[in-house]
This record gives sequence, C-alpha cells and structure tokens, in this order.
Amino acid sequence: MAAPPTANQIKTQIITLLTTPLATGKKAKILDYLPLAYLVAEGEDPTVLKSPADVTTLASGGTDQRVNCLMITELGLGQQPPQSDGTREETRPRGQNLITRRFGLAYVYQFGAGSEAVFSTNVEVIRTTLNANPKLGFATVTAHIAGAGAYIRDHGGLQVSTMLPIPCAGILCHSAEGLLTVRVIEPLGGVS
Repeated sequence: MAAPPTANQIKTQIITLLTTPLATGKKAKILDYLPLAYLVAEGEDPTVLKSPADVTTLASGGTDQRVNCLMITELGLGQQPPQSDGTREETRPRGQNLITRRFGLAYVYQFGAGSEAVFSTNVEVIRTTLNANPKLGFATVTAHIAGAGAYIRDHGGLQVSTMLPIPCAGILCHSAEGLLTVRVIEPLGGVS
C-alpha cells in the first residue's frame, strides 16, 4: 500500500500538472519556492522571475526575458483527528486523521501591450488544470494497490483573492496570489 503524499510530493505533482499547459504552452517559469527578493522594489535583480522561454522585444530593438513566473510554497497544515468512541471504550485512535495542507501559489507576469489579457488567461489555465485533476494527477491504484491519489480526499480548487499590479524588483507586473487547500487522509494503526 502506498503512503499518503507529503507536502513536497504534492508540490512536485502540481509542477508536473502545470508544466505542459503553463511552462510549455504559456512559456512560464515554475519555481517550487517563493524567492522573497522580488518583493523588494528598486535595486534587486529580477532574473529569478524571468522565464528563459518568454523573450520579448524591447522598444530599443533588443530583446529581454519577460517576468513570467509561478511560485509554489507550502503555507502550513492542520489536522483533524478521528472521532473518539467512548461507547466501546477504545483507547487507541482508529480510522484516519484528515490532514489539511495549504499551498500558496503566486503568479507574476510583466506589464506590456495586451499583458492583462495574457495574464488573466494564464491564471485561468492554472485554475482549470487544477480543477480538472481532483487527485492532482496522483494514481489512485497502481498494480491493484492503493496509490497516493487514494489518500487525497479532495482539494478546494485555486482560490485567488487579489489580482493587483505590484512592482517586482523595479518591474511592474500583474500579480495573482492564490491558495490551494489539499485534504489528505492519513490512516491510523489497526487493532492492538
């Protein structure tokens, strides 16, 4: 029997899900961490947020890589223990814990001609891809044995509370900061 997926395995799986539609299709860079340097205005190097696949032509005639980056970070977890059974005087917990893992997704896209429409489309690609994969792409059964997906109860879909422009190391960018809540079942021990 496979084990429930860990937070790092879930982040890796989210990246795997989004690589084709976002990184390949929309030329976005995907990071499995949140680089804090981009929050600082002037003087910081925005290179970490620039996508090597998304090259834009400058007014001067040269080219530069566009800020086009999705960052995924773990924001914490909560646990809900199994219900106790005082009637049968069970002393050991049985059943399952429900682990609620929260992940922050931050997406930034550089301002430019038509950039708001592209940004909105890219956020929609992220949302619809996650929604189309309630088990986040983990297998529910592998060789007749429960896979990691069997332990994912559900996820709440991508929740994006704000989509406001922000300065990213001196470059003005569209920004979406979202939350993905994944509920994972953690089986507990059996009969003692």
